[in-house]
Amino acid sequence: MSPKRHPLIQFLRNPRTAIESLSLSDWSQLICAARRGHLLSRVAHLVCQHNQQNSLPEKVRPHIESALRVAESQRRNVLWEITQIHRALKPRNIPFIVLKGGAYIVMGYEAGVGRVMSDVDIMVPQAHIIDAERTLIENGWFPGKLNAYDQRYYRTWMHELPPLHHLKRGTSLDVHHTILPPTAALKPDVTQLWDKALASRTTEGVFALAPADMILHSAAHLFHDGEVEHGLRDLVDIDSLLTQFAKDDEFWIQLTQRAVELNLSRPLYYALQCCRIFLQTSIPDNAVQASKTTGNLNGAATHVVVYLLTSAIGAILNEGKHQTLATSLAKFLIFVRSHYLRMPMYLLIPHLTRKMLFAKEER
Repeated sequence: MSPKRHPLIQFLRNPRTAIESLSLSDWSQLICAARRGHLLSRVAHLVCQHNQQNSLPEKVRPHIESALRVAESQRRNVLWEITQIHRALKPRNIPFIVLKGGAYIVMGYEAGVGRVMSDVDIMVPQAHIIDAERTLIENGWFPGKLNAYDQRYYRTWMHELPPLHHLKRGTSLDVHHTILPPTAALKPDVTQLWDKALASRTTEGVFALAPADMILHSAAHLFHDGEVEHGLRDLVDIDSLLTQFAKDDEFWIQLTQRAVELNLSRPLYYALQCCRIFLQTSIPDNAVQASKTTGNLNGAATHVVVYLLTSAIGAILNEGKHQTLATSLAKFLIFVRSHYLRMPMYLLIPHLTRKMLFAKEER
């Protein structure tokens, strides 16, 4: 099935029209795909936003009502977790920026409504990273069990600490010091992100990235991450952020200029293209062209990457694990591409070789 004909894509593009036309079988496909893509709570929110609860088939309503409860519970839990992080870091005067889904919720953005996530992501200044880790451990967050190689991998080459888990609450926390690995080809200046960070209106002492930076980070995360199982959810995030912030007439110019400043024009171009393809996001042609030009994305290779990205992201729409050979190949190539973007070949080849040789031992 073509992505544009899938019930979930039809719904995300135009919820009101889709609700009026979807059959019970379509709803079954939609709900299954939305669950796989962590989008069911977002679907539930859109149903309510368009006042269409009473138009749903009777068998669909329990799924929507349950998803709404899940979203509200997670919203409260995320805000509480961020408050606890602030209480832990404040005595040491360690500032932090909330990233991704947690940031949308903290800032009260539309993208945060119905957004579910498996962990909270924050960023602290690199100068404070060791002190932040020590402080968080003192307050109940502990790293999982990693071998010496993986510890070195995170601390030498990556942009974040090994994942932390709270002993009592069971919550997960990722602590970053920048938004892309230091070994990556693209190297956004993290000080520029801090310079324009915004204070939360709901949680004192907590910050989030500026609107343009928030979109660019989401794009960079999506298109440098080889695991695209949640790629459609990330596109829904970007679509919502673009729609909200584009109410400012100067937004598109600011976004494309900021992409140049942060050296993130390439992921922005791919994000804009994929939002158009999947969600029919309203994006000016000149914004797409500007990101393509400044990202030096010309030639057949760019079209191939867009094709691979859309195939890999669209895999979530397929039933269960029944995917075509072409889709599986696209996912594999995007996985390889992501590693290539994150690490130079002299590091990448030994790393992948080691992971293949010792995969069973590290499980």
